[in-house]
Amino acid sequence: MLIFLIAGIVGGATSAFYLAYNYYPLLLNGAIHGGIFVSPLVAMYFIKKLNVRTSGLYLAGALPVHLAIHFTIIGDLGQLIGVSHILLNFVSLP
Repeated sequence: MLIFLIAGIVGGATSAFYLAYNYYPLLLNGAIHGGIFVSPLVAMYFIKKLNVRTSGLYLAGALPVHLAIHFTIIGDLGQLIGVSHILLNFVSLP
């Protein structure tokens, strides 16, 4: 069961780092970013390992790492939820 948690950590970090290094055009790279995030779940479906427990373990590993990279490195989620620009080091200003 630990393999699904590790796969989640790797999948979450990979998709977030892809978006960190390839942000624009956001529409195209956002779709690729989402595809990278769910691709381990698709692989689990085809090898008949996808159930509530394995998908939960994957998401438990993927979401914390993924969101941490979004907040700290990319800095886009803070803007979406209304965090002050002072906390974002003025990254949205020209």
